[in-house]
Amino acid sequence: MKSLITGLVLLMLGGCAGLSQSPPDAREALKGLAANAARGLLASPPWPAQDTPAITILLRPAEVAETLPITPSALNEALGRALLSNENAPHVLDWAPASISARADGQWLLQAELTADSPPLRLSDRTLQPYRLQFDLSQPGGEHWQWQASGALDPDALPRTTESP
Repeated sequence: MKSLITGLVLLMLGGCAGLSQSPPDAREALKGLAANAARGLLASPPWPAQDTPAITILLRPAEVAETLPITPSALNEALGRALLSNENAPHVLDWAPASISARADGQWLLQAELTADSPPLRLSDRTLQPYRLQFDLSQPGGEHWQWQASGALDPDALPRTTESP
């Protein structure tokens, strides 16, 4: 009987422990934003989709609204990881030269811009910040392509980072 009661108590405690949710990992919010952006970009890229594994994307330093608690390098890192995590991923370098040769056929320069121009949306339990994420992809021959997405994110769920001087 004692072992039955002990087993029931342990079962109840285990069930209660499973109900609580751990706080969201700050990197998960940024990872989700980057993963959605990478899927959107690779769903209809400016190059033939079958050529994606042969494409090299060179990331220029991202531009991020000062009102968001994220650094350009953190956004670039998340975007790079998200692009590389796809099955037929392009090559991604978090580096871009001042200029690239017109003969660099499979290379694209990516400039990401994350803006937060709209006022925050105040909910009962949190505040959401509307955002717009825009990608500008360009090639030396003058070919230019843009993609953008918009949504709202919880600034408290983003990693608090600062640029080192």
